Amino acid sequence: MKGIARELSIDQRTVRRFVTGGGLFPERAPKARGPTPLDPNRDYIEERIVQGCRFPELIWQELKQRGYLGSRGSVQSCVVRLLFPLGKTPLVLEPVRTMPIPSARRVFGWLVGWRNLAIEEPRSADHERFVKALCKIEPVVGEVRSLAREFLGLMHRRSVRHFDRWLKRLSCCDAVEMRRFAQSLRADLPAVRAAFRLQWSNGQTEGHVNRLKLLKRQMYGRANIELLRLRVLKPS
Repeated sequence: MKGIARELSIDQRTVRRFVTGGGLFPERAPKARGPTPLDPNRDYIEERIVQGCRFPELIWQELKQRGYLGSRGSVQSCVVRLLFPLGKTPLVLEPVRTMPIPSARRVFGWLVGWRNLAIEEPRSADHERFVKALCKIEPVVGEVRSLAREFLGLMHRRSVRHFDRWLKRLSCCDAVEMRRFAQSLRADLPAVRAAFRLQWSNGQTEGHVNRLKLLKRQMYGRANIELLRLRVLKPS
């Protein structure tokens, strides 16, 4: 038995159990698994996987907000074991329906409620689901959405009094970009107030300036001023 133990580099007592087992093969007892910091959050991880989350990094960030102090590797190992268990039924039986990643401009339109009339794109259930999931993952997105929708409503109603209160809320927003936007509005506050009170708009002027630049670029700067004047003044 000592020779077998030395040859196989195992303990002599293990060799004795095999030899005296009477034809049986006693297995080594599995290592007892003790409690881990991840155990209280296991139900939450299973719930997020059922909801369709497949990103251990995102689940780890959410657990950190809930007070979890463990490593990302532990969360990743737990997610992999739940998704691909050995000899067991997977936790998720049906594939979760996903949608293509939209552009930032399209997402902004969904957040503020715009509708692309050119292609008649109505707000579908997928859009609503995407917006709700985005606001749930990042609460500051919901705050920015509320401020943006309120600002569009103020512009349509031309309400200066409510604009002042909205500007105070904007200055306290958690998003850095919105606070910078508030600073830019305060830097030119008389012009912003005039846009609410007056009916005038320089939109036509900006349109003509844009048209003039387009005509100049079409001629690559090689045409004289007479040809440019004809192209600008001619209706078509």
